[in-house]
Amino acid sequence: MGQIIRDLRLLAGLTQEQFAATLGVTYTTINRWENGHSKPSPLAMEKIEAQLLQIGD
Repeated sequence: MGQIIRDLRLLAGLTQEQFAATLGVTYTTINRWENGHSKPSPLAMEKIEAQLLQIGD
């Protein structure tokens, strides 16, 4: 999951801080997700999926 989140963020051309702001979470949270220390909540997953859809447009 962490690699997918990192790939999505890089595809969007965002830093961890910028991506965190778009999802309404902290930079630390993004870092933990990307490094496999925690997983996104169901609500965060919905927001991540929305980001994927925006990139796909």
